[in-house]
Amino acid sequence: MRIADHATWDRGFPVKFLLVQEDEDGVGQLWGRCAGVEGFFVDPVPPPREVLTLRGCRPDGLLSEVLAEPDVSLRGLGDVCVEVWDDEEPVQWWTLVDAVVLAHQPHSADPERYDIVLGAGVRNEERFFELPATPRFELFAGTTAAAASAGRCSGVDGLFKARVDPAPAPMELIGCEPAEPLLAALRRPRRSERDWAYLLVLDRHAAVMASRSVGLAITGARPSVLGGALVDITPHRWWCRSAIAGSPPDLGGVVSGPAHRTQPVGAVRLAGQGRVVGPHHSCLEGARAPAGSVRR
Repeated sequence: MRIADHATWDRGFPVKFLLVQEDEDGVGQLWGRCAGVEGFFVDPVPPPREVLTLRGCRPDGLLSEVLAEPDVSLRGLGDVCVEVWDDEEPVQWWTLVDAVVLAHQPHSADPERYDIVLGAGVRNEERFFELPATPRFELFAGTTAAAASAGRCSGVDGLFKARVDPAPAPMELIGCEPAEPLLAALRRPRRSERDWAYLLVLDRHAAVMASRSVGLAITGARPSVLGGALVDITPHRWWCRSAIAGSPPDLGGVVSGPAHRTQPVGAVRLAGQGRVVGPHHSCLEGARAPAGSVRR
């Protein structure tokens, strides 16, 4: 499908969002177009605070500087990315949100290394906790592609445990013109494994600026506050916690406008299709993988 074919309508306000689902052949099908989404850009709910211990650490960069200070207790580190590596590449990514150093002491087996106690929220996009046979833990000060190394550790106590997901921010699709698939879903709500789609964010040139996965199980629909024949829709849930800059996976091979794509480190790109699949997300935002890593 061509994005540009659905990016305009005869109304006094622009189309800003498209709801698009891929079929089993990877061809995009329009489900609807909307004037706005309430709650789309709301910051995620911060995770609850926990106490974790970095074991056997060789600090670097910011963490090394903090430990060198005479009064290190309660020094903030900001967000810290933890990459769990096997022998070749990172296989898990965790974010320690607003990490604070609570205490530290020399590691019992090696006085050149440290055990460091942190207070932090813990965020993880994955849902698997199986460790490699001989894991190593790489630390980065920050969650951008430019994040500098903060050292490496032999283990992180308190990291691998079940956590309850924070309640997602409520969101509403505002001023939507449903296409036939969405009309059918509104008439006869149902649930299936393929009840999800991409919500595409358009700029004024009909280029895709970002995309987000959204569940298509509808919990509410009503005449829109914008009037006309439009509706406001409440989806059951949002699958992704953050929007990904750039165009979505290939929607039939035609996307209008100069959209640029960045992908999470470790995402899978199918050769020749430009599609990004798989659940692997780095806490380092951007397209650059840390030195030595291999993109899956």
